[in-house]
Amino acid sequence: MLPLWAEALLLAVAIVATVWAAALSRRERSLRRRLEAQERRGHFLVESPDTRQILRHAYEAASEILPLARFDLYRIDASGTVEEVWRVAPPSSPGGPPEPWTDAASPHLGLPVDPARLLALTATETDRSFAPRDLLSGSPDPRRLRLPLYSGDRLVAYLDLEGREEIDAARRAEVRALLPPLTSSLHALRNWTIAATDELSRLSSRRYFEARLSEEWARRDRYGGPLSVACFDLDHFKSVNDGFGHGAGDLVIRRFGQIARAAVRTSDVASRYGGEEFAIVFPETDAEAAAGVADRIRRTLAEERFASGGRTWQVTVSAGVAEAGDAADREHLVFRADEALYAAKSAGRNRVSIWAPKAARRRGDSR
Repeated sequence: MLPLWAEALLLAVAIVATVWAAALSRRERSLRRRLEAQERRGHFLVESPDTRQILRHAYEAASEILPLARFDLYRIDASGTVEEVWRVAPPSSPGGPPEPWTDAASPHLGLPVDPARLLALTATETDRSFAPRDLLSGSPDPRRLRLPLYSGDRLVAYLDLEGREEIDAARRAEVRALLPPLTSSLHALRNWTIAATDELSRLSSRRYFEARLSEEWARRDRYGGPLSVACFDLDHFKSVNDGFGHGAGDLVIRRFGQIARAAVRTSDVASRYGGEEFAIVFPETDAEAAAGVADRIRRTLAEERFASGGRTWQVTVSAGVAEAGDAADREHLVFRADEALYAAKSAGRNRVSIWAPKAARRRGDSR
């Protein structure tokens, strides 16, 4: 027979053990739910070729693990250079989506990755397996995690993550579980971008242009709103290749791609349609606004002075713009834009024409 105090002690221990087990069970269930949510997001991320969508879901998954003060991602190209710097801002309203944006003024853009710095942030687990050193067990609890993201032995990106409080080992383990789907998504995005991008101009491929035009046409059918297409053709481009060589022609195409990318919005789709022909899809844009962008591209190119082999030359471009309006289908819309382009060529080149039922209206002038 135990004394009364011993029975009370055993009862207290049993109660504490029961409460502790229940709390542990709740934590395990909470962790399991978060990991399952991360896994679901991971599968979704791999399917999306949109950097913003990938980062929105990655930010939401990370914010379930810890309160975030910083979420910056540096995308690394195949040569080991920083090609994009993305920052994610918290939702502007409760329940709203986080807002990823590119930092075009970042001093890191275009810089090669420092091998010594990368080595300090990376732990080698096998010959082809690398892990962020900040996530290894036994390290002190930081507030900031500097996380190189590897796909095999290839550096895909660098994630700079900062919490509003110290990040303990359990949370670091959850962060580590989030990284594989994020890395896989970014690696898939890189491969998809290579497949959907014209190598010379760095604009979208014709196949991607047609796929996106189909999507925008379907969206217009469902929700309404304007939709425009612009077609471009470099003037007398054959004479550039014949007179200065194909390297000179490549130089012109690369520069046109740079000018077009700088002029369009992220929602627009600028593509190399074939040879010296280009096309742009302008969602939610009427013909006048699209023609304004096309004319800005035209004027910028006309002001360029190209030089190669001690010789200089200039190139102009003509463009035609059409708005969906009563077009029968998306092929008809492109046909109308091409008709307007033909009208610009016939009127003297180096100008932008807008398709109209009887005649193309001209915007811009020849020089």
